[in-house]
Amino acid sequence: MGGTFSRRNSMAKKTFYIIDGSSYIYRAYFAIRELSTSTGLPTNAVYGFTQMLLKIIKDKKPDYLAIAFDTKGPTFRHTAYQDYKIHRPEMPDPLALQIPYIHRMVEAFRIPVIMGDGFEADDLIGTLAKKGEAQGYRVVVVTGDKDMFQLISPGVSVYDTMKEKHYTEKEILEKFGTTPAQVVEIMGLMGDSVDNIPGVNGIGEKTAVQLVQQFGTIEHLLANLDQVKKPKLRQTLEAEAETARLSRSLALIDTDCPIEFDPERFQMQSPDFERLIPLCNEMEFSNILKGLTLPPPTMADGYRILLPTEAGKEIDAVQKKARVAVDMLLTSEEPMRAEWVGIAFCPEKGKAFYIPLEDRKQLPPEIKTILESESITKVGHDLKLAEIVLGRRGIVLRNASFDTMIASYLLNPGRRDHTLETVAFEYLKERLTTATEAAGGDKEAKAHPLIEAAPSRIAPYLCQRADAVLKLADLLPSLLDGQGLTPLFNDLEMPLVPVLAEIERNGVKIDGDLLSEISKELDAKLVELTERIHRLAGEEFNIGSPKQLAEILFVKLGLPPIRKTKTGYSTDEEVLTQLAVRHELPAEILNSRQLMKLKSTYVDALPKLIHPETGRVHTQLNQTIAATGRLSSKDPNLQNIPIKGELGRRIRQAFIAESGHQLLSADYNQIELRLLAHMSEDPVLIESFRTGEDVHTRTAIQLFGLPKQEISSEMRRVAKTVNFGIIYGISPFGLASNLGVSQTEAKRYIDRYFENYQGVQRFIDQMLETATQQGYVTTLFGRRRHIAELSSRNTQTRGLGERLAVNTPLQGTAADIIKKAMIDIHRWMQEAQVKSRMILQVHDELIFEVPESEIPLMKEKVKEKMEGVIQLKAPLTVDIGVAANWAGAH
Repeated sequence: MGGTFSRRNSMAKKTFYIIDGSSYIYRAYFAIRELSTSTGLPTNAVYGFTQMLLKIIKDKKPDYLAIAFDTKGPTFRHTAYQDYKIHRPEMPDPLALQIPYIHRMVEAFRIPVIMGDGFEADDLIGTLAKKGEAQGYRVVVVTGDKDMFQLISPGVSVYDTMKEKHYTEKEILEKFGTTPAQVVEIMGLMGDSVDNIPGVNGIGEKTAVQLVQQFGTIEHLLANLDQVKKPKLRQTLEAEAETARLSRSLALIDTDCPIEFDPERFQMQSPDFERLIPLCNEMEFSNILKGLTLPPPTMADGYRILLPTEAGKEIDAVQKKARVAVDMLLTSEEPMRAEWVGIAFCPEKGKAFYIPLEDRKQLPPEIKTILESESITKVGHDLKLAEIVLGRRGIVLRNASFDTMIASYLLNPGRRDHTLETVAFEYLKERLTTATEAAGGDKEAKAHPLIEAAPSRIAPYLCQRADAVLKLADLLPSLLDGQGLTPLFNDLEMPLVPVLAEIERNGVKIDGDLLSEISKELDAKLVELTERIHRLAGEEFNIGSPKQLAEILFVKLGLPPIRKTKTGYSTDEEVLTQLAVRHELPAEILNSRQLMKLKSTYVDALPKLIHPETGRVHTQLNQTIAATGRLSSKDPNLQNIPIKGELGRRIRQAFIAESGHQLLSADYNQIELRLLAHMSEDPVLIESFRTGEDVHTRTAIQLFGLPKQEISSEMRRVAKTVNFGIIYGISPFGLASNLGVSQTEAKRYIDRYFENYQGVQRFIDQMLETATQQGYVTTLFGRRRHIAELSSRNTQTRGLGERLAVNTPLQGTAADIIKKAMIDIHRWMQEAQVKSRMILQVHDELIFEVPESEIPLMKEKVKEKMEGVIQLKAPLTVDIGVAANWAGAH
């Protein structure tokens, strides 16, 4: 909600928004169903109403704002007509329970409420609207009630948030062919069943509009009944003249209520966050809380700012503590380019101190002592980032044993957002101030980011974060323990942090000249490909335009559309792949897209990522994104470099070793298939791996019923596709698409596979049963993944859940194995004090930069450590390659 409560330019005409609160309470209640707190309190009306408020405040930015509510007692309309609203049903009990909370929410937003005994909200709104207009304000009535149309004038409009439509005199003329003032005449004739306004029998909206267009008002109509052409209608009007007059008076909004327009009272204010945040917590409105823009935090009683020269006493106190939470403000999110701005320590809950660091290159010795002390446990959020930044300056963050970001990830690996703000909100129910809010909001943060702010502004923000980290470090261990995740956290994920930090710091050398050469080759190839595509199409067109491509494919070439989107027929990769079997053009479009993507993502991008100080590229490794436990990388994303194909090989050639060194690639051989053999205990699979038999050839023998000597390379390719497809729960449709065969033939392959590997079938059935019963699956190392998709009513979603239930234990265990290998190798390299460096991790492969003198030792030890991580029934094997570049080593 950045900038939500900012003031408008004083020269612009001020806006006064008046919300029809009573109308919106009902609309919110019926628009949102089945929303309640964990204690069972219904909250759908409160939530919908609050979202409406926020939308108006954020999108419309009113200068003045008020909300009108009806009172419970009778009004002057009941005196005039005792059956007024007599048929309106009682408020539903679940809604009645929410009314006090809605009023509390309005109060927390500091929005003035207007109510008056004897008057309806409509009358109070009408009076304020006219008085606001008279004083020169632009008035907007927020309602879904068409009765309010009668208030519209040059200075008053009606806004319906549900339809997101503004009504002015122009819209009323288009809708009814009348002026807004004549809407009450229409209402008088047609009546209103909701409010039990009788109207004239037999007259609906269409007839009422026609009569008002012809006669202008009810009085003029009644005075000229002889001009009404239809006899029956004329008779009815004559008989019910007084009813028409009464109905008009009931529908007429009183704009002369005893209420004053006080600009000072209705001026827009910032919310009362001390009331709003606890109320949102009570209502469990996490999305609303996250969307609020909080004011910059103030210093809590236990927070302090200390200069390095003044911090001696506090640092001494920290050194006596067994544990301290640490949080740093950095100049960049890129760890290899970031410098520190300041650091906060929190040795106990509610007490933290911030130390500004003017020297961006060197830490004061007292702070360095704390960070490097083995006797003080450090807890933090994203400790790898801190380790890299500190490590670049020769500082080792020792005994950093608890990372709240990693703990959050293990507890909920399916969620991609593990920022401290998100984690603190989920587990502590605390809404932390963001860096943008601490800087003063969106506009201020863009002009003057927090890193440029005074210590007095940074300190409460960073102290609050360090305080939250310490609280989380107290809370999360028991949650990890409750899910059996403590060993995985302590023995695998936390020891991996310094390993990843070192890999990122090491970086890899890139051959910029080779990439420049490849870029020129690709430019020429793309020109040729474009010309070929245009020839196949029979005309020139913009290949990058989905609309123009769809026109060529589905209109000119007459290919069958596969899927339709909001903007037209889809031309995405899946669609083009299916069409490629029918025509060359879709296949060439796919080739063009792949070349352009690889060129922009790697060939042209890699040279720009070379660090100015190190001359190397430093990818960022993330251990809290992939739900399976796999590591991911960015800048560059190494996982997406094609393994097959000439272009992928050329790109890998650009990853090179320093002079006097070689790259050593260590790649687990078919690790997921070996894990499948181990977990399924399938005797045929296990025997194949134990004897060193080619498992794909063995599967081909089973699928085609031929002796080994008659198995062709194409048959082996089919078997390989089936083997890996089974791991990912491939369907006959998917296998048919991959192999280019019929679904019948693909199903026959799958059936034959399970006939020969019956242990695999039992394993799949067992995984599905386990996942369905307990809601999650685990790896051999205890990593847990919840699979909510299995309980979905949607067939496609449930099918995805079934595939995840089978694949996650395999892929997740493979991820755990390579992580353990990295830790073991890193530990040995430190103990042996070798000069070799671990520089990359991609899929099941580790890459090292090795001095030529250490190649024999590294080949032996890396293979030994990787194969010794875990003893499987189908033993792990590692393929080692050494060359001057990655392509040659892999």
